[in-house]
Amino acid sequence: MKLIDLLGYTAGILVVISLLPQTIKSWKTKLTRDLSLWRYIIYIVRLILWITYAAIIKNGPVAVMNSIGLILASSILYLKIRYK
Repeated sequence: MKLIDLLGYTAGILVVISLLPQTIKSWKTKLTRDLSLWRYIIYIVRLILWITYAAIIKNGPVAVMNSIGLILASSILYLKIRYK
């Protein structure tokens, strides 16, 4: 593995870790009223754009880690819409 890929995966892991506390808390409590709906919509669009960009330039670390982030952010958005 190249050093630049390791850097990409490390950055991606930190992004995923930053989403985990909110994801876990939202699933456990079903309370999302204090979360911004627009923040998660914009964040998900951003992740989709990053994944598309990574696929075009064939950058595995960016694609993989943003895909994991997309799953976590989408689950929070789902809870936000479902449990307003």
